[in-house]
Amino acid sequence: MAFEILGTFTATQFTRFSTWIQAQTSQIPARILHLQAEIDRMGSLSFAYDSNGIPTFIQPSDTTTYIGRLFQVYEALGGDAEFDLQVRSMAQPVFKTTGTENHFSQQMSNGEIVSAGGGLSDAPTAELVRSARDWTYDAQFYRRDLLERKIRRALDYVDQLNAEVTQLQQIQADASLSGALGYIISGVEQLIANRYYISAQNDSSNPDPHGKLAYAPVAGYMPNPEGGSVIVDYERTLDGPKVPTGSAVATGT
Repeated sequence: MAFEILGTFTATQFTRFSTWIQAQTSQIPARILHLQAEIDRMGSLSFAYDSNGIPTFIQPSDTTTYIGRLFQVYEALGGDAEFDLQVRSMAQPVFKTTGTENHFSQQMSNGEIVSAGGGLSDAPTAELVRSARDWTYDAQFYRRDLLERKIRRALDYVDQLNAEVTQLQQIQADASLSGALGYIISGVEQLIANRYYISAQNDSSNPDPHGKLAYAPVAGYMPNPEGGSVIVDYERTLDGPKVPTGSAVATGT
């Protein structure tokens, strides 16, 4: 796998990765255009809820989009979105409302009451309703359930596309902004320059572009950087990776 590094590596490994990843930013504008075109093709649903979480407005952004056409078919086959299509976007999560120090909250933001748990003792009505509904299983499954599933999957897909657009826009932002690629690379380079951060080794004195020494044990004591100590093991030190005195460098030189 290409660039299979994460938290432990040598500086020369990271330099190679950094050069490649920065070259990929030239593709970001085209990727965003492609994602936006796909978002426009898929469309979306607009939602509005009252203070009790009851839907007051559910409508597709455009009847010619994929989601818009699914919604029209859903309604044409008898679906009532206000009562049956329980969907939301990522921007409208359901959460438990805030209680007080004297009384715990019993309600979710969509108006549902949190169950106290335990059995429902509803076997008699459950059996009767099941008997009334079972003979229409095929109609319910093919006319309603499958369409609801397609609408939910399409909305999830659009949420993922929007999240990717946001991520790409953040990556190409100015290096002074958190989350930008330049900001991230600068953070790693600062850790490499910190001689007390052993995981990202500054291997300028013993280049190791293949990372053969990246996972060497951390030295029990730090050898004299002037060469006064005899090194008997492969190890990571405050001054970069070291090889036993007189041994060939692990990179094959």
